[in-house]
Amino acid sequence: MNHGNYAISLSDVVKWLGTSGERGIEIYPGFAAAKPLFDGDRVIGVQVQDRGVDKDGKPKPNFEAGPEIHAKCVIFGEGPRGSCTKEVIEKLG
Repeated sequence: MNHGNYAISLSDVVKWLGTSGERGIEIYPGFAAAKPLFDGDRVIGVQVQDRGVDKDGKPKPNFEAGPEIHAKCVIFGEGPRGSCTKEVIEKLG
């Protein structure tokens, strides 16, 4: 059932991420991705979640629209049930 997928140690990933700046990789912890950005059939980045939104999704006085982050390579680490992953699967299969 998991053919073609990879299982990795979280501690090994964290160690690797610790040196990722040397590879030109940027990591944005604490910034939840709200939706993937597409250019045709390619994922080109994500829009970060809006800030300053009330529990009903309405903007509060301190509202800030989430910025778009564009990248050559986008990796979703939210698992198969994550909202961005679902949107990518729906669009690209």
